[in-house]
Amino acid sequence: MATRFKGLRVVVTGATSGIGQATAHAFRREGAHVVATGRDPERLAAVARDVGEGIRVDVTVPGDVELLAQLGEVDVLVNNAGMGLFAGVDDTSEADLRRVMEVNFFGAVRVATALLPALRRSRGVLVQVASVAGRRGYQRHTAYCASKHALVGWSEGLRQDLRGTGVSVVTLCPPAVRTPFFENAGYMSFDEDHPDLVPMTAAQVADGILDATARRKRMAILSPRARALDVLNFVAPSLLDGVRPRRG
Repeated sequence: MATRFKGLRVVVTGATSGIGQATAHAFRREGAHVVATGRDPERLAAVARDVGEGIRVDVTVPGDVELLAQLGEVDVLVNNAGMGLFAGVDDTSEADLRRVMEVNFFGAVRVATALLPALRRSRGVLVQVASVAGRRGYQRHTAYCASKHALVGWSEGLRQDLRGTGVSVVTLCPPAVRTPFFENAGYMSFDEDHPDLVPMTAAQVADGILDATARRKRMAILSPRARALDVLNFVAPSLLDGVRPRRG
Protein backbone atom coordinates (compact mmCIF):
# COMPACT_ATOMS: atom_id res chain seq x y z
CA MET A 1 0.00 0.00 0.00
CA ALA A 2 1.34 3.42 -0.95
CA THR A 3 1.95 5.81 1.94
CA ARG A 4 3.04 8.98 0.16
CA PHE A 5 1.04 11.14 2.56
CA LYS A 6 1.56 9.25 5.81
CA GLY A 7 1.13 11.53 8.80
CA LEU A 8 0.15 14.58 6.75
CA ARG A 9 -2.97 16.59 7.49
CA VAL A 10 -5.13 17.06 4.41
CA VAL A 11 -8.22 19.27 4.20
CA VAL A 12 -10.74 18.43 1.46
CA THR A 13 -13.68 20.76 0.87
CA GLY A 14 -16.87 19.45 -0.70
CA ALA A 15 -16.01 15.97 0.58
CA THR A 16 -19.51 14.57 1.03
CA SER A 17 -19.93 13.31 -2.54
CA GLY A 18 -18.30 12.90 -5.93
CA ILE A 19 -14.70 13.98 -6.45
CA GLY A 20 -14.31 15.32 -2.92
CA GLN A 21 -15.46 12.12 -1.26
CA ALA A 22 -13.28 9.95 -3.48
CA THR A 23 -10.31 12.23 -2.81
CA ALA A 24 -10.80 12.13 0.95
CA HIS A 25 -10.83 8.33 0.90
CA ALA A 26 -7.80 8.18 -1.41
CA PHE A 27 -5.70 10.38 0.86
CA ARG A 28 -6.76 8.35 3.87
CA ARG A 29 -5.70 5.12 2.17
CA GLU A 30 -2.26 6.63 1.71
CA GLY A 31 -1.83 7.42 5.37
CA ALA A 32 -3.05 11.00 5.66
CA HIS A 33 -5.23 12.36 8.42
CA VAL A 34 -8.08 13.85 6.44
CA VAL A 35 -10.29 16.71 7.51
CA ALA A 36 -13.41 16.42 5.37
CA THR A 37 -15.76 19.37 4.99
CA GLY A 38 -19.24 19.69 3.56
CA ARG A 39 -22.65 21.19 4.22
CA ASP A 40 -24.73 18.04 4.81
CA PRO A 41 -24.22 16.90 8.43
CA GLU A 42 -25.33 13.30 7.89
CA ARG A 43 -23.22 12.64 4.82
CA LEU A 44 -20.31 14.46 6.41
CA ALA A 45 -20.50 12.28 9.50
CA ALA A 46 -20.44 9.14 7.34
CA VAL A 47 -17.33 10.29 5.47
CA ALA A 48 -15.60 11.50 8.63
CA ARG A 49 -15.96 8.08 10.26
CA ASP A 50 -13.83 6.63 7.48
CA VAL A 51 -11.26 9.34 6.86
CA GLY A 52 -10.46 10.91 10.22
CA GLU A 53 -12.33 14.14 10.92
CA GLY A 54 -15.26 16.18 9.65
CA ILE A 55 -16.12 19.85 9.98
CA ARG A 56 -19.37 21.26 8.66
CA VAL A 57 -18.40 24.13 6.37
CA ASP A 58 -20.34 26.18 3.86
CA VAL A 59 -17.59 27.91 1.86
CA THR A 60 -19.88 30.90 1.26
CA VAL A 61 -20.10 31.60 5.01
CA PRO A 62 -17.04 33.39 6.43
CA GLY A 63 -17.77 32.16 9.95
CA ASP A 64 -17.69 28.54 8.77
CA VAL A 65 -14.40 29.04 6.95
CA GLU A 66 -12.91 30.60 10.08
CA LEU A 67 -13.25 27.20 11.73
CA LEU A 68 -10.74 25.87 9.22
CA ALA A 69 -8.33 28.68 10.01
CA GLN A 70 -8.26 27.40 13.59
CA LEU A 71 -7.09 23.91 12.62
CA GLY A 72 -3.43 24.63 13.19
CA GLU A 73 -1.16 22.56 11.00
CA VAL A 74 -2.29 21.74 7.46
CA ASP A 75 -0.07 20.13 4.84
CA VAL A 76 -2.46 19.90 1.88
CA LEU A 77 -5.64 21.77 1.00
CA VAL A 78 -7.84 20.38 -1.76
CA ASN A 79 -10.19 23.22 -2.70
CA ASN A 80 -12.91 21.13 -4.30
CA ALA A 81 -16.31 22.49 -3.19
CA GLY A 82 -18.29 23.68 -6.19
CA MET A 83 -21.53 23.76 -8.12
CA GLY A 84 -22.70 23.88 -11.72
CA LEU A 85 -25.41 25.66 -13.64
CA PHE A 86 -26.57 24.54 -17.07
CA ALA A 87 -28.34 27.51 -18.60
CA GLY A 88 -27.96 29.74 -21.61
CA VAL A 89 -27.05 33.36 -21.18
CA ASP A 90 -30.67 34.48 -21.65
CA ASP A 91 -31.71 32.19 -18.79
CA THR A 92 -28.89 33.13 -16.43
CA SER A 93 -29.71 36.05 -14.17
CA GLU A 94 -27.16 38.20 -12.40
CA ALA A 95 -28.24 36.49 -9.18
CA ASP A 96 -27.51 33.08 -10.76
CA LEU A 97 -24.07 34.25 -11.84
CA ARG A 98 -23.30 35.67 -8.41
CA ARG A 99 -24.41 32.42 -6.73
CA VAL A 100 -22.09 30.30 -8.87
CA MET A 101 -19.21 32.73 -8.46
CA GLU A 102 -19.74 32.84 -4.70
CA VAL A 103 -19.30 29.08 -4.39
CA ASN A 104 -16.79 28.23 -7.12
CA PHE A 105 -14.58 31.29 -6.99
CA PHE A 106 -15.03 33.37 -3.86
CA GLY A 107 -15.57 30.27 -1.73
CA ALA A 108 -12.31 28.77 -2.97
CA VAL A 109 -10.49 32.07 -2.43
CA ARG A 110 -11.95 32.36 1.07
CA VAL A 111 -10.79 28.87 2.08
CA ALA A 112 -7.35 29.22 0.50
CA THR A 113 -6.78 32.58 2.16
CA ALA A 114 -7.82 31.22 5.56
CA LEU A 115 -5.40 28.30 5.34
CA LEU A 116 -2.44 30.02 3.68
CA PRO A 117 -0.72 30.75 7.01
CA ALA A 118 -0.82 27.03 7.85
CA LEU A 119 0.37 26.06 4.36
CA ARG A 120 3.24 28.53 4.61
CA ARG A 121 4.33 26.96 7.89
CA SER A 122 4.24 23.45 6.43
CA ARG A 123 5.52 24.50 2.99
CA GLY A 124 2.50 22.58 1.81
CA VAL A 125 0.37 22.14 -1.29
CA LEU A 126 -2.79 23.96 -2.37
CA VAL A 127 -4.82 22.03 -4.93
CA GLN A 128 -7.38 24.12 -6.77
CA VAL A 129 -9.97 21.86 -8.40
CA ALA A 130 -10.94 23.86 -11.47
CA SER A 131 -12.14 22.30 -14.74
CA VAL A 132 -11.46 22.12 -18.45
CA ALA A 133 -14.23 24.75 -18.43
CA GLY A 134 -11.66 27.02 -16.84
CA ARG A 135 -9.58 26.76 -20.01
CA ARG A 136 -12.30 27.05 -22.65
CA GLY A 137 -15.90 28.25 -22.81
CA TYR A 138 -18.79 25.81 -23.26
CA GLN A 139 -22.30 26.44 -24.52
CA ARG A 140 -24.91 26.96 -21.79
CA HIS A 141 -22.25 27.01 -19.09
CA THR A 142 -21.48 30.76 -19.02
CA ALA A 143 -21.70 31.12 -15.24
CA TYR A 144 -19.75 27.94 -14.56
CA CYS A 145 -17.07 28.77 -17.12
CA ALA A 146 -16.73 32.28 -15.71
CA SER A 147 -16.19 30.92 -12.21
CA LYS A 148 -13.61 28.35 -13.26
CA HIS A 149 -11.74 30.78 -15.53
CA ALA A 150 -11.58 33.13 -12.54
CA LEU A 151 -10.28 30.35 -10.31
CA VAL A 152 -7.59 29.36 -12.82
CA GLY A 153 -6.47 32.98 -13.23
CA TRP A 154 -6.42 33.67 -9.50
CA SER A 155 -4.44 30.50 -8.89
CA GLU A 156 -1.88 31.47 -11.53
CA GLY A 157 -1.40 34.85 -9.90
CA LEU A 158 -1.32 33.32 -6.42
CA ARG A 159 1.45 30.97 -7.50
CA GLN A 160 3.59 33.95 -8.39
CA ASP A 161 2.80 35.71 -5.11
CA LEU A 162 3.86 32.61 -3.18
CA ARG A 163 7.20 32.14 -4.91
CA GLY A 164 9.91 31.52 -2.35
CA THR A 165 7.48 30.48 0.41
CA GLY A 166 7.68 26.75 -0.28
CA VAL A 167 3.93 26.55 -0.96
CA SER A 168 3.00 24.85 -4.23
CA VAL A 169 -0.21 25.76 -6.08
CA VAL A 170 -1.60 22.93 -8.20
CA THR A 171 -4.38 23.80 -10.64
CA LEU A 172 -6.36 20.70 -11.52
CA CYS A 173 -8.60 20.63 -14.60
CA PRO A 174 -10.67 17.47 -14.97
CA PRO A 175 -13.00 16.89 -17.94
CA ALA A 176 -16.50 15.47 -17.50
CA VAL A 177 -16.75 13.19 -14.47
CA ARG A 178 -19.37 10.57 -13.65
CA THR A 179 -20.85 12.17 -10.53
CA PRO A 180 -24.22 13.83 -9.74
CA PHE A 181 -22.72 17.12 -10.95
CA PHE A 182 -24.61 17.40 -14.25
CA GLU A 183 -27.94 16.40 -12.72
CA ASN A 184 -27.46 18.92 -9.91
CA ALA A 185 -26.59 21.58 -12.48
CA GLY A 186 -29.83 20.89 -14.35
CA TYR A 187 -28.20 19.20 -17.32
CA MET A 188 -30.33 16.08 -17.49
CA SER A 189 -29.52 15.28 -21.12
CA PHE A 190 -25.73 15.21 -20.79
CA ASP A 191 -25.39 11.53 -21.73
CA GLU A 192 -27.81 11.90 -24.64
CA ASP A 193 -25.91 14.93 -25.93
CA HIS A 194 -22.55 13.14 -25.66
CA PRO A 195 -23.20 9.54 -26.71
CA ASP A 196 -19.56 8.79 -27.52
CA LEU A 197 -18.06 10.37 -24.41
CA VAL A 198 -16.95 8.20 -21.50
CA PRO A 199 -16.65 10.45 -18.43
CA MET A 200 -13.90 9.90 -15.90
CA THR A 201 -14.84 8.37 -12.58
CA ALA A 202 -14.45 10.24 -9.32
CA ALA A 203 -11.85 7.68 -8.27
CA GLN A 204 -9.79 8.40 -11.37
CA VAL A 205 -9.87 12.11 -10.65
CA ALA A 206 -8.88 11.42 -7.04
CA ASP A 207 -5.88 9.44 -8.28
CA GLY A 208 -4.97 12.42 -10.47
CA ILE A 209 -5.22 14.76 -7.50
CA LEU A 210 -2.93 12.60 -5.38
CA ASP A 211 -0.41 12.26 -8.20
CA ALA A 212 -0.40 16.01 -8.90
CA THR A 213 -0.07 16.74 -5.18
CA ALA A 214 2.85 14.37 -4.74
CA ARG A 215 4.60 15.87 -7.78
CA ARG A 216 3.58 19.43 -6.90
CA LYS A 217 2.52 19.79 -10.49
CA ARG A 218 1.73 23.30 -11.68
CA MET A 219 -1.17 22.42 -13.99
CA ALA A 220 -2.80 19.00 -14.25
CA ILE A 221 -5.26 18.51 -17.10
CA LEU A 222 -6.62 15.04 -16.58
CA SER A 223 -7.03 12.54 -19.44
CA PRO A 224 -5.11 12.43 -22.73
CA ARG A 225 -8.17 13.55 -24.65
CA ALA A 226 -8.61 16.67 -22.50
CA ARG A 227 -4.92 17.54 -22.87
CA ALA A 228 -5.12 17.18 -26.65
CA LEU A 229 -8.20 19.39 -26.80
CA ASP A 230 -6.50 21.95 -24.57
CA VAL A 231 -3.56 22.18 -26.96
CA LEU A 232 -5.89 22.45 -29.94
CA ASN A 233 -7.88 25.15 -28.17
CA PHE A 234 -4.66 27.11 -27.70
CA VAL A 235 -3.42 26.86 -31.28
CA ALA A 236 -6.70 26.80 -33.23
CA PRO A 237 -9.72 27.42 -30.99
CA SER A 238 -12.12 27.97 -33.89
CA LEU A 239 -11.69 24.33 -34.92
CA LEU A 240 -13.37 23.26 -31.69
CA ASP A 241 -16.33 25.59 -31.94
CA GLY A 242 -18.41 23.05 -33.85
CA VAL A 243 -17.36 19.96 -31.91
CA ARG A 244 -20.19 18.03 -30.23
CA PRO A 245 -22.89 20.67 -30.62
CA ARG A 246 -25.53 20.32 -27.94
CA ARG A 247 -29.12 19.79 -28.91
CA GLY A 248 -32.02 21.94 -27.90
